[in-house]
Amino acid sequence: MPTPMAPRLLLLAVGSLLAVSLGAQVPAPVPAPPPTVTVRTSVSHLDPKTGKSDSMSAPSVSVISGSEARVSVAGKPDPKDPKGQPQGGMELVVSPTVQPDGMVSISLRVVINAKAEPVDPKQAGRERKRESKSHDGTLTFYSVLAKEGLFSIQDSKGGRRWYKLGAHVDGWTLESYDKEKELLVVGQGATHQELHLYKSSIEASASELNTVVTVRPGEVVKVPGVGGLEVSVSASVSATPVAR
Repeated sequence: MPTPMAPRLLLLAVGSLLAVSLGAQVPAPVPAPPPTVTVRTSVSHLDPKTGKSDSMSAPSVSVISGSEARVSVAGKPDPKDPKGQPQGGMELVVSPTVQPDGMVSISLRVVINAKAEPVDPKQAGRERKRESKSHDGTLTFYSVLAKEGLFSIQDSKGGRRWYKLGAHVDGWTLESYDKEKELLVVGQGATHQELHLYKSSIEASASELNTVVTVRPGEVVKVPGVGGLEVSVSASVSATPVAR
């Protein structure tokens, strides 16, 4: 015997309310926290006095992806100092970001701090004159002719020329260009740097390196600098514990 219309509508209404009530009890999924990246860094550089290579290792740094960490490393004790005070040291700033493909992009800044000592004015003048002619590791992106695929780049010695993608300037290769963002990407081995039109540059010297490195977790990448400066960097990724 067919069910009367009114009870049927009542059953449908009760069923809808029950479904809504059950659906409301299901909590929304909580997004996973960003992973934690552990960065290991060591730096080798030339001692300007002896010409020998010196090395310093920074302690491992664990930081949440997208965040920044700063580390100070003291140099070796000075054998001539009766108190054994360290000579110089190193300042390190790292900011790793885990990419969707699992690679880790690390913004890296290394500064070597030398111990200040008395300087002969004549010797200082000769050093400044020599440094003014030396490779200072700087590139500047001045202008672009997109249709022709030409980019005006000033090299480290102040010379400015037009280059095409694939060209090499001071060891850097012009890799790609984003027209909308006016962004030129250059690379040197595993190091990749973004140059914004008119205002961005790659800066490096025998005591400083400022760059971006893309590494595969567990892989050690060596980033060459200027004047014997070299940075070795590796990274590992782990899940960030959920706070309870």
